[in-house]
Amino acid sequence: MNPSVFDAHVDTLLKLPDAESFLHGNKKTHVDQPRAKSAGVTQLLTAVCAEAATDQMTAFHYGISLYREIQKRSSIELLLLLEGCQPLMEIENREEIIDLLSYASLTWNGENSLGGGIGADTGLSVKGKNLALKLHDAGVILDVSHLCDKSRKDLFSLGIRTVATHCNCRSILDIPRNLPDDDIREIASSGGVVGVTFVPDFLGKDASIETIADHLEHIIEITDITHAGMGSDFDGTKYLPAGVHDCSVWPEIFELLSRRGWNQKSIEAVAGDNWRRITMEY
Repeated sequence: MNPSVFDAHVDTLLKLPDAESFLHGNKKTHVDQPRAKSAGVTQLLTAVCAEAATDQMTAFHYGISLYREIQKRSSIELLLLLEGCQPLMEIENREEIIDLLSYASLTWNGENSLGGGIGADTGLSVKGKNLALKLHDAGVILDVSHLCDKSRKDLFSLGIRTVATHCNCRSILDIPRNLPDDDIREIASSGGVVGVTFVPDFLGKDASIETIADHLEHIIEITDITHAGMGSDFDGTKYLPAGVHDCSVWPEIFELLSRRGWNQKSIEAVAGDNWRRITMEY
C-alpha cells in the first residue's frame, strides 16, 4: 500500500495563472490536484518565494491570495511557507500574514535585511533574530534551506526548532546549498526534519530516484528515521532527475525504497508522517 505523502516544498503557487489550473489540472506545472491525489499526496507545503520575483510585493500578494483561494477549495491540505521574509518587513498587516504561515525561511538565495542566503556570506541581523523568535513564538517553524552557513549557525544559536524543507547532504555532494552532517544533526536535535529535494544540481552526478534514496539513507544513518522527509521542490526547478517527470512519481519512489529493504513503517515516516508530527506539534 502506498503511503500518504506530505511534500514539504513545492513552488507551484507562483507558477499558476489561477486556482482552476491547480484544482482541475494543467500541463504546465509539475503539480496539480488531480495528479497529486492520484499519487497519494494529502498535504503540500506551498511556498511563496516573492524574493525571486522581479516585483517582489506583487508576487507576494498574488501568492498569498492564490493560496487562500485554493486552500479553501482543495481536497489536498495546503500549508503555507514564506520563502524569504523581507516582504513581511514591508507590510502593515504583518500579524495577519504570520497567522497564515506554517513555515518560514528568513531569506531566499541573496542577502536581505534579515540575514544572508546561500549567495551571501553574512550572519543574521538583529532584525532577523528578532523575527525568527517572533515567528517561533507564533507557531511558525523556521526553515534553513536557503540560509548561508553563517546565518544558519546564528539561527541554530537561538535554540528553537528548525527544519530544512528542501536540502540534501553536503557529504554526498559538496556544494553550499547542501547541509553538512553537523547541521543535519543540529536540526535533528531541535526535533526537526530534513526534506530531501529532487533538484538534480543538489543530488549529484547522474541524479535519479536512486540518488534521492541515497540522500535519504544518509540522513537516517547520521540521525534516525524520525528526522528524514521529502521536499521535492517541484515547480522550483527547470530540470528533474532521471525517472522523475512530475508529482505522479511518488509510488515509484516508495517502490524503490521497498526494493532497497525499507519496511512499510519507515517508508510512511519519510513519506509524510515525520512532517505531520512536527506540524501538528505547533
